[in-house]
Amino acid sequence: MLSTVLAASSLMMLGAAPVPADTAFGCEYPKVCLYLHTADWTARQATTSYSQVTSHWQKLDEQGRHAYAIYNTRNDDVAWLKNDDGVVACVGPHEKWFWDESDYPFRVVSIKISDGPTCND
Repeated sequence: MLSTVLAASSLMMLGAAPVPADTAFGCEYPKVCLYLHTADWTARQATTSYSQVTSHWQKLDEQGRHAYAIYNTRNDDVAWLKNDDGVVACVGPHEKWFWDESDYPFRVVSIKISDGPTCND
């Protein structure tokens, strides 16, 4: 009887599907996703994403440049955003960022993902 229970539990462990990574707003962990238009955000369809921690700025491609929204799925890394005037903003872990057309025109052109857990680093 004990061998039957052990065999059955072994089979259940082998057949178990892996736990999916955290996904929110159509963005899979460990990515920073950019949504070019309001419709992309509403549909939860990122137009591009970045995941590499770098010490330098990465120029955004056409799918991310001047993004409407950004979501950071990372647990303890921040995403720094730079606009075309050189002004910098930060999106912390599991935070969202939206471009507010009524505010200062922050048109994102580059990104840098840092391994610091807060925007104060």
